[in-house]
Amino acid sequence: MILKDLAPHLDKIFHKNLAYTWDKVGLQIGRSEAEIKKILITLDIDDDVIEEAVNTGSNLIISHHPLIFEPIENITDSSRGTSEKILRLIEKGIAVYAAHTNYDIMPGGLIDVLSEKLELDDLQYIKQEDVQWYKFVIFVPRDSQDKVRKAICSRGGGEFKNYSFCTFNTAGKGTFLPGEGAEPYTGEKGNLNIVDEIRMECIVSEDNLEAIVKAAVEAHPYEEVAHDIYKIENNFGGKGLGRYGKLRDPEIFKRYLKRLKQQLQVEAIGWLHKGISDPGNKLIEKIAIIAGSANSLADEISALDCDLVLVGEIGYHNSIKISGTGKIVAVLGHGTSEKWAIDDMYDHLSDFFSGNNIALEIIKSKEGYWVWRYDIG
Repeated sequence: MILKDLAPHLDKIFHKNLAYTWDKVGLQIGRSEAEIKKILITLDIDDDVIEEAVNTGSNLIISHHPLIFEPIENITDSSRGTSEKILRLIEKGIAVYAAHTNYDIMPGGLIDVLSEKLELDDLQYIKQEDVQWYKFVIFVPRDSQDKVRKAICSRGGGEFKNYSFCTFNTAGKGTFLPGEGAEPYTGEKGNLNIVDEIRMECIVSEDNLEAIVKAAVEAHPYEEVAHDIYKIENNFGGKGLGRYGKLRDPEIFKRYLKRLKQQLQVEAIGWLHKGISDPGNKLIEKIAIIAGSANSLADEISALDCDLVLVGEIGYHNSIKISGTGKIVAVLGHGTSEKWAIDDMYDHLSDFFSGNNIALEIIKSKEGYWVWRYDIG
């Protein structure tokens, strides 16, 4: 499949519209006309992963962590770090796509996978951010409705939770009188024309609004496109990093820790507490989980009513702040907390490709994440 045709599918699969504004997601490297034959999925991109892509014949790497995140001053063969990797990828004809915060928080994404493995119910965001929604309305000639609908919905219009292409369509009559210099798609100049049209409407999040307006106008056959945008007050929920919920089977910490290692397939977990007289026998009923770094959520976590906080990584002072509120803080390691992304992203891609008759080979990286090792004495 050609990269420019594949990229919008990836944006949809991984809900690119949910990414935080500061994040760097989506297609980062690649020629739009390149034919993609094999995809390599990884958590991170380093020299070993690039070599793995070359050796396996993969010409697209899908990574959870963006390769390009901080500003880059130059890309030369004397550069080090990210610049050197970018140059090598370009020379080898390997494209790069990143799904980061959008994949973390999307329905069925990484945080939902972890929450299910931890057997948590009644899930809530640790810090929810509300999203403004709009009603987008456009008037389309009957014979162009499928083309315009596809343009709108492929860019996030009419998309909500597990549903997409949700539009409402009403038939009606449009009138217009083309003036001097007009080039109408249909009808006659100088006469009042009456045409069969469809009023097409859908909801769209603020993140997607600009893109669907542009796409709709480009797909529309009319010289002048009539469309309306209404700000709506409905609360369709928001987005947010991290979850907290209730453990299905509450258990004392020393027993739950053993079960947790089995559930997450980890050898060791670092943890600390402050002022709990018998932490091993503390009953664990409510748990907060943050994949990756939890530093930006330290204040919100401290205010939560929960017993255990599971994080990928966290700074010393933030962990002291949180544990000072009576919680146990457990550290998995950044890569360990997100390693399930490789399997789950593979499953999302496989399901979409098989359901849409897309023949692309997908493989999981054997090099793309690293596990913290703890001294066992």
